[in-house]
Amino acid sequence: MFKPIITVSATVAVVASLLNLTLADKEEAIDRGGSHEIGPDVVSWYTGGSGTGIDMDIYGQQDGIQSFAFGTTSCNFGDMVADWYNNTNRVPVIAQTCYRLKDGRFEQIGTAWLKHSFCAVSEPGCGDCQATSCDTLGIGCADTYWAGLNADAIGPRSAINAHTGYYDFPFDIAPTGDGSMKGKLQLKLDDIDPALNVGAEYFIEAQYVSPDDAEWNNQDNNASYKWFKFSNSLNPIGLSSTQVGKPAIFAWQFFDHEVDVRAARVPDEGLLHVGVRVYDNGDGTWDYVYAVHNLNSDRSVGSFSVPLGDCISISEIGFNDIDYHSGEIIDGTDWEATVEVDSIKWSTETYESNEWANAIRWGSMYTFWFTADTAPEYGNLELELFKPGGVPSMTHTAIVPKCESNCAADVDDNGTVGISDILLIVSYWGSHNSQADVNEDGIIDVNDLLIVMSEWGCE
Repeated sequence: MFKPIITVSATVAVVASLLNLTLADKEEAIDRGGSHEIGPDVVSWYTGGSGTGIDMDIYGQQDGIQSFAFGTTSCNFGDMVADWYNNTNRVPVIAQTCYRLKDGRFEQIGTAWLKHSFCAVSEPGCGDCQATSCDTLGIGCADTYWAGLNADAIGPRSAINAHTGYYDFPFDIAPTGDGSMKGKLQLKLDDIDPALNVGAEYFIEAQYVSPDDAEWNNQDNNASYKWFKFSNSLNPIGLSSTQVGKPAIFAWQFFDHEVDVRAARVPDEGLLHVGVRVYDNGDGTWDYVYAVHNLNSDRSVGSFSVPLGDCISISEIGFNDIDYHSGEIIDGTDWEATVEVDSIKWSTETYESNEWANAIRWGSMYTFWFTADTAPEYGNLELELFKPGGVPSMTHTAIVPKCESNCAADVDDNGTVGISDILLIVSYWGSHNSQADVNEDGIIDVNDLLIVMSEWGCE
């Protein structure tokens, strides 16, 4: 018979010793007792209730903002019980988030503080439940928090390292404001009014951050979403079942198969998702839309840039982030866009100048867009990481504007014939590479080089 991490008969002293353990401390203090391939694996089994219904309550309204909370049910997919020790940092916290798809752009429109969970009931419904005590969630067991319980969200997101699952408890700060608003999921009325958002689709996302789940590297499947809409009275109406293990950014791809959503792993750390969609406006311009979602990277993203050639003109530059509230210490200042000769770059302050600057932190997604006068091709997006501790930046291959050229010898398609074109021809010398075959005679040789020289400086 499987032995739980901490048995039912564990003493108060043992439970107390788990408070605020580091991973190294925990490995030294706990005998896992046996061989396991998965470990505890806590996922969001139901987001906003089971089936296509929705468990989502409406609370206060203030300054054009409406507050909500929705229910969540977790499930332990693993082969070990999951820690659920009340009033310690050995229990999951629950994040609630909301997104909107409107006019081709996928945007995050709301966030909440974190529910600090307690007493896993180990109920059936998501597997062959092996029930345990209140202090652990059994293998194959579920645990439900209805909307009213999740409305009591006391944990600041800034206090959590979502990659490791670690947080100090008790929390240093508590949510502030009116009792009907503080800590809850807050949405601007203008963002959800059906009359102002014709054709918009809405999605709620629940994410569990669990310390022992993360210690077994099972933190990448902890977010799930559900599709819903708002009635004219702003009452939520469910439209789909929970999409288990999928962050809401994948709903963008579900509704539009031309959307490219792919994972981008921060080296030796957390998981990001990058979504891209390009729309041909039919008038010689294209709309480029990018979304960067941070599932669980503590290092976070401090800037995002798209390469541009000097022959590209852009306009209609835009940006969407989220508004922190209830006394959260993260600075919500909007990112600034800088257009340079070879790129457009959005960025927040550096970590060194403001450690609580508005980086793309875990459980959040920022959207960027512009209109360009050139068609798309593949290039490298750059994401600079906010917190120190490893590589300073990472690239992600995706669709970007192409610098069209009327020059036959513009081998590298950067808009100008120059030294980079000569270097490409030399690198393919004697081959049959079609890109560098300027005169299209089937071989890269001196004739191609002469054409480059004759068109030198052509734009």
